[in-house]
Order: sequence, then structure tokens, then C-alpha cells
Amino acid sequence: MSADRDRYRHDRRWLEHAVHELPAGVLWGADGATPAQCAEMLDGLDEYARTCARLGLDDHTGFIEECRWHFDHYPHYLSRRHIADYATYIRDRRGPMRVSSPPTPDWLRRR
Repeated sequence: MSADRDRYRHDRRWLEHAVHELPAGVLWGADGATPAQCAEMLDGLDEYARTCARLGLDDHTGFIEECRWHFDHYPHYLSRRHIADYATYIRDRRGPMRVSSPPTPDWLRRR
């Protein structure tokens, strides 16, 4: 359980960072993510979803799916040079303009 909680903390932090500049774009560290990095983030997101399931965090589904939308779509946006900006791309595809953080588990608040 402790390992899952540590993994949860770590993964939540990088996921929130990756999407905090939306609708400007998806981040990898301080830079915009590449298509290959988005694929890595999708793998990491799948692991985060499994960790959330083991911890019983059923209220994280929206956050996970909104991150997934961006990690799936951002590489396509990068290949489309005729689109003005990522915000336009999101709007045209009716995607989430922002990703809201998931609720904070009680055990994380008590730290």
C-alpha cells in the first residue's frame, strides 16, 4: 500500500505538470512534448490508472480520461501545421480545454 501511495504521489505530480499549461500545449518537463513522449505519457497514465484502481480512487476517472484525450491528440496536432494553435485544435474537436486535478485522497491530506 505504501509503495502504491508513493507511486500515486509521484505520478499525480508529473501528470498535473504535463497538462497545467493547457490550452497552450502538453509539457514534457519544461518543453512541449513530442509524439514519442506523448506515447510514454500514455504508458505512464495507464500505470497511474492501475495504481488508482488498487487504491480505490474511483473518483479519478475524469482526470485520467482528460489526460488521455490530450496525450492521444497532441501528437496529431503537432503534425498539422495549418492549425493556428492547440486551443483551436481542442475546440474544433470538442476536447477539454483544461484538465481539472482529481480530488485529493484523505490519506494525502493528512501528511
